[in-house]
Amino acid sequence: MSNLLQDAQNLHEQFRRWRRDLHAHPELSGQEEHTAAFLAAELRRLGYVPVERVGGTFGLAATLRVNDAPAVALRADMDALPVKEQTGLDFASTRPGVMHACGHDAHMAMLLGAAALLMKHRAELRRSVKLIFQPHEEKYPGGAASLIAAGIVDDVESVFGLHIWSQLPLGTLGTRCGPFMSSVNDLHVIIRGKGGHAAMPEQTIDPVVVAAHVITALQTVVSRSIALTDPAVVSITQISAGTADNIIPETAVLRGTIRTLSETVRQRVCARVRALAEGVAAAHGAVAEVDVLPGYPVLVNDEQVVQRVLRAARQVGFGDDVIQTMEPQGGGEDFAYYGQQVPAGFAFLGARNDAAGCHYPHHHPRFNIDEAALPLGAALLAQFALDAPKV
Repeated sequence: MSNLLQDAQNLHEQFRRWRRDLHAHPELSGQEEHTAAFLAAELRRLGYVPVERVGGTFGLAATLRVNDAPAVALRADMDALPVKEQTGLDFASTRPGVMHACGHDAHMAMLLGAAALLMKHRAELRRSVKLIFQPHEEKYPGGAASLIAAGIVDDVESVFGLHIWSQLPLGTLGTRCGPFMSSVNDLHVIIRGKGGHAAMPEQTIDPVVVAAHVITALQTVVSRSIALTDPAVVSITQISAGTADNIIPETAVLRGTIRTLSETVRQRVCARVRALAEGVAAAHGAVAEVDVLPGYPVLVNDEQVVQRVLRAARQVGFGDDVIQTMEPQGGGEDFAYYGQQVPAGFAFLGARNDAAGCHYPHHHPRFNIDEAALPLGAALLAQFALDAPKV
């Protein structure tokens, strides 16, 4: 066990108290006022001078300054989800219908833990370290863009984000170079036909039938318009139309999502979805109003930063047997915006423990983690900063 990990293990109870307090008091995207105040108070207690309301949001930053060279940045997200918690934990959410169901409570606790470790090991730092607590990750447009616009990474040479992961065994680290998490575009389609009596369909333009044809046609976007080497997903997840059994409605509404792993493919898929929906509707005498909503870009991991993450992991004590090269993930993350500005690395830390019931997927009302992951994550974040290249 490394000295840093031993220090983290010694602080495990503190890490757990932080995580449980944050878990019990979740706040939705853009509403993280009390979360930010809690974090700022703890940073001050650790000896930091936090900068609050970064970018006009509840963003929070604190820098451990050792020289004037570009700093290493460590990022954690802060917001919770509109989920009614069903874990039965002693520290379950005290706010009805709001829950830390994606591990952001753990992310904040681990970054506070790294802050404590770095303050202790300050003399070993070769570069300054910027701690970024970012609001509003779960809901587009996200919080990263506003923090970046406020200059949060202007003096940064690299940024590392660590995400707890309930689908990897405790102590496992997963990442990859290049595209890692997909772009996200939500899809809304309104098909306008001509309503009437269901017994006289010849007098109508049935938007339900048109919607069925549109859905079928959209399945060809990936299978017939995109090369097999270019991953993409088009999923229709909602259909709504009609008010009664004997009425053909005026409209039908489709909703869904588009996921890709490159900006070029993203643009191609979105354009093809629009053309198909509009063309199929027109062929049936209907009109399709297609709205492809903007969303997070592809999260691309910088190869050199990933290698630094892996070196730090091995120094902390992660063996090669628990380090995985993961497949690209279909979920989206606004950490992607940091990677568009500076070299960035993003990784998943396993926190699954079947025996303890910590195996439910993210965003599930019974989501929970094995808190033994907290000192591992704190030590890894701190080691990444300590291993920053010499000035």
